[in-house]
Amino acid sequence: MVENMNNNLVLPGDKLSTSEELMPGDGTFEEGGIIRAARVGIYCIDEKQRSATVKPATSTPVIIKRGDIVLAEVRSVKSSMVIAEVIHVKGKKRVISSDTNGTLRVSEISKSYVKDPSTEFSLGDIIRAKVQQVKPSVQLETKDPRFGVIQSFCSKCRHVLTKNGNSLECSKCGNRERRRIADDYGTYDLDQL
Repeated sequence: MVENMNNNLVLPGDKLSTSEELMPGDGTFEEGGIIRAARVGIYCIDEKQRSATVKPATSTPVIIKRGDIVLAEVRSVKSSMVIAEVIHVKGKKRVISSDTNGTLRVSEISKSYVKDPSTEFSLGDIIRAKVQQVKPSVQLETKDPRFGVIQSFCSKCRHVLTKNGNSLECSKCGNRERRRIADDYGTYDLDQL
């Protein structure tokens, strides 16, 4: 007999049904003819498959994948690369559980030649990038016009820089700086990242 728990919160090990009535589905397991919950979640019956399922109570942790669009904060600028910490994955609303250190090689910054990454990025810049590789380390690229710096700070007074033509300007001290800016610098929408 199917337990009357459909759409209720269940805990691991809770009895959901028998294997005579339903098949074990996602989030469940069969033990001695009894289908039990394998995780904390909401018990549901898939009528089409005639299976018991348990939908997770919380979303699964975010693991960075190849092709993901990410936000990262520049932590170090070296002669041949930029090191940035990935702080957000587009479309995800949870903390990242995988490696968050990303490397942006000088050859992956722009479609045109870049001699020195320090002319394109600075410490503390928030960049939008695409994940090119995950293993053995996270590799990023910013060649597309929608990728690059989306927020930057003045290297003299740390005030937010505003876009002025193809460069950035500090409204507080008047300092002008160059960056590899994304086409929507300063007007980005966090939900559309």
